Amino acid sequence: MSAGPKFPQVEYSESSGALRRCYDDMQSVLRVPWVMFAARSLAVFGGFVPAAWQAAAPVFRTDRLERAADDLRALAVLPVADPPDPRPRLAELGFDEAGIGQVRRALDALNYGNVKYLLLITAWCEGIQGRSSGGTTPDRSEPATLPAGPPESMAALHLVDPRDADERVRRLLTRVTDLHLHHGPSSDFRVLAGWPDFLEVALDDVLGPVVRSAPYETTALALLERARSHVRRFPAPAGLSPEQALAVCTETEVAAITGLLFLFQRFILDVTIDMVRCTQSLDGRDAAASSPFSAR
Repeated sequence: MSAGPKFPQVEYSESSGALRRCYDDMQSVLRVPWVMFAARSLAVFGGFVPAAWQAAAPVFRTDRLERAADDLRALAVLPVADPPDPRPRLAELGFDEAGIGQVRRALDALNYGNVKYLLLITAWCEGIQGRSSGGTTPDRSEPATLPAGPPESMAALHLVDPRDADERVRRLLTRVTDLHLHHGPSSDFRVLAGWPDFLEVALDDVLGPVVRSAPYETTALALLERARSHVRRFPAPAGLSPEQALAVCTETEVAAITGLLFLFQRFILDVTIDMVRCTQSLDGRDAAASSPFSAR
């Protein structure tokens, strides 16, 4: 439960040395203002995260990755009726347009980055299970290199720590984890916990009616298959093979990493769909399927 002990992870503020440099480079290359929950959790195992990111970074610096991310974001819009507009209920709670603007900016950053992290965790998951994480399809094109660092207009994100939150926020984060059958709150929901009124309305009206429904599950499976297809077409492997992982971790650690990658892959599929749907509730289907930060 989210109100209990925090799932083992190395937060950015707790990182140092090679791991801090890895975290910084990951955010710079992916152009996002946070390190995904999966990487923070996997960082407790030896040198896996720095080594796995070193393999992935060259692929993730290019506009090829941007195009794949755009494709996944569009696919994450559920094939069901649009969610209700949360603003009438929010207005009754005294949540003004300034607050809506702050939430919108946070969602823009999250929706830009989630699909990139989905591709990253898929590459790591495929590699450690001995499947292709790229390099099997000849590609002689020269993709453009993306600029480093988050776009200037992208919001900085604050992740609420459930252990420091008030009772209402802890209950909301517990609702999140129980609704999805997750093991803890994602980075995304820790960000939205900064606006508990919005999070409560989103859970009640935007996400609660669809999470784990048949269209939701079908969309998650389609996202996974599309992500795997993109990863197989990467110009070089973006994940570590079992043998490469064993060079930086023990056998026991590799077994644990394999299980966690499988867990977090489903986790990020859910979160990707959720944040896209939250944007859809505020700005419509077209806005949810795109990103103001994608390099065109």
